[in-house]
Amino acid sequence: MATRKTASEVHTQLQVHEKMCEERWKTIYRKTDDLQASVNSTKAWLVGGLTTIVVGLFTLIVRGMI
Repeated sequence: MATRKTASEVHTQLQVHEKMCEERWKTIYRKTDDLQASVNSTKAWLVGGLTTIVVGLFTLIVRGMI
């Protein structure tokens, strides 16, 4: 039969667990920040590309009317 853990053992295990979780969360936040930066960069490229297409089409339409 398994022996019961003492309050001290449980406390020590919880401290270890909290340290591990803290490191995991730091890693998750760091990766989330990197992902957000990547999404923002991609968004900027898409907006720039869309702007180029719209200006190009507008130029073609205006030149075609003159």
